[in-house]
Amino acid sequence: MLCAPCDSGRPSRGKRLLSPADFDWVALERNAALLLTTFKDGTWVPYAQELVFAESLAWFVWTEETLRAAVRAADPWTAAGRLVRVLDSNAFFLLRDVPATDPALHTVRRLIDTLAAAAV
Repeated sequence: MLCAPCDSGRPSRGKRLLSPADFDWVALERNAALLLTTFKDGTWVPYAQELVFAESLAWFVWTEETLRAAVRAADPWTAAGRLVRVLDSNAFFLLRDVPATDPALHTVRRLIDTLAAAAV
């Protein structure tokens, strides 16, 4: 069994074995946390379109299908930005195994909410 802090956020928390979703979560968690940090410290300035995209993501129900559709429909500036790369890396796969409200998505949701607030 993993220690309590290591076990708390992962998708298969409380289970003895790691699941494939746990590996998707580790990558997504790392990438979302890094992007959030770089945004807050000013080393990454997203395109204006990325902020608008984040604002739209903050308001709809996330499923693998809805998130994929949003990424596919993104304009070229948004698609070229770092936010789409973070979502495209592992968020889709994680949403196969957990609902959008799962704590495993907390960091990426915080990233989206922070960017959405900056869009206003």
